[in-house]
Amino acid sequence: MLNPNLDGGALGRIYRQDQRVRVEGLLESGFADDVLKSLHSELKYDYVLFSQDKNQVLSEDQMNAMDQVGRQNLQQDLLQLATQGIGFFYTAYRMDGENEQRAPAILKSLFSLMNNNQMLNLIREITGVKNLASASGQFTRYRPGNYLTRHSDDITQESRQIAYVLNFTKHWHPDWGGLLQFYQKDGTPRDAWEPRFNSLYLFDVQHVHSVTYVTPYAAAPRYALTGWFRRGEDK
Repeated sequence: MLNPNLDGGALGRIYRQDQRVRVEGLLESGFADDVLKSLHSELKYDYVLFSQDKNQVLSEDQMNAMDQVGRQNLQQDLLQLATQGIGFFYTAYRMDGENEQRAPAILKSLFSLMNNNQMLNLIREITGVKNLASASGQFTRYRPGNYLTRHSDDITQESRQIAYVLNFTKHWHPDWGGLLQFYQKDGTPRDAWEPRFNSLYLFDVQHVHSVTYVTPYAAAPRYALTGWFRRGEDK
């Protein structure tokens, strides 16, 4: 499943320049195609959002059960927070607990790959972080109106070390939004990486970043597996 031609040493030299790198063609192409098919047709996603001062996960049924007033209030709250650079709104399938057990077989295989020794050794070689022990993650689907505002993933108590985005979107146009945007510490925009199919983006959790607003004219969903490689015991 993992592309045997990846050069961890060369990728590591790029990573060390700025603690981030794009790994093109991470998976064997047929496997990546099958993952995309599953993400498109086999998952039932939840809505993930920040509202009323807390992170919330709402099922599709819960969202559909909202009356018009409830939907309007939610939308108003989301937009008000977003104007302050706070919050997120997208759909996702978290790979933990019962969700992981219920996931389609090919997605379980992919998530197992992210946690096996072959993958972990590659990420250790690229990043130089030797005590990486596991990967957590969720399959995300961004559609028109979805976004993730500016933030960093540096949460010490969760042992996050390296953030990752494994992209499964074909033919994405940058004008559609959905870009992985990087910033200076003071909020000044740097550069943005468009989602490229079967590419793994790695970056240190101290990097400030966002996923830019997906426009109403985006012609396809933006699919990815996102999460963190986490530290184990120091070695």
